[in-house]
Amino acid sequence: YGELLGALKKSSYINADETGWKLDGTNHWLWKFTNKKVSITHIDRSRGSGVVEDILGKKYDGVLISDFLSAYNKIDAKAKQKCIVHLKRDLIKIKERYASDKPTLRYTERLEDLLDEAMDLKQDYIDKITGKKDYAARRDELVASLKDFSFPHPLKGPLVTLSKRLARHKDNLFTFLYYKDVPSHNNHAEQQIRPDVLFRKITFGNRSQKGITNHSILQSIIQTARLNGIDCPKILKEILSGKDTQRKRLLHSIRSPS
Repeated sequence: YGELLGALKKSSYINADETGWKLDGTNHWLWKFTNKKVSITHIDRSRGSGVVEDILGKKYDGVLISDFLSAYNKIDAKAKQKCIVHLKRDLIKIKERYASDKPTLRYTERLEDLLDEAMDLKQDYIDKITGKKDYAARRDELVASLKDFSFPHPLKGPLVTLSKRLARHKDNLFTFLYYKDVPSHNNHAEQQIRPDVLFRKITFGNRSQKGITNHSILQSIIQTARLNGIDCPKILKEILSGKDTQRKRLLHSIRSPS
């Protein structure tokens, strides 16, 4: 588990997410820190920034991809990417709530179009439809447009929240345009946390601190093995029996370039 965590902290980017959990009926949080090769599960009583710092350290030299939970704001990272999919979900809710309010619809649709343009631009660059020079020029235009974007005098509750979110995170929305491997969303972390959510529905969480530790370690090994195409029962059996072949294979896989 420690070796997997060490490898994760050296990666160029990390997706992070969290969901509610129970320890013998007491509220806890299950955290997921993951990339394409490593998946770390950590269960904690806290949902604060201290947990993120305990896992990633005081400084993370990569891109941290997350939702808008404030716990991620204080972490010192090379760069951050806030999930655009989460932001678009908020925009859809506002549009549904204020369907007859033309000014609100106009501003939310403008922002939605800007986000879509950025994601389309990245995809066109990956597909080699857009060249490097044109990509850089269009990227700079979109970043400038986002920095100038604001809701004039947002009086309605959801718009006040959204305007504050934009003001705080404008520099963290288009980070993905500067890093080829960094996505604009946090879908990978949500997919990795899904098995824990299903487990929670069946078991309602854990009954002891040892159960929490066991769940964190076993889920981390199992999900990391799956990400690397390694047989889960085989690696668990070998680790428990003291053999080292599959463990070495897994560690070699996660340390190798994609």
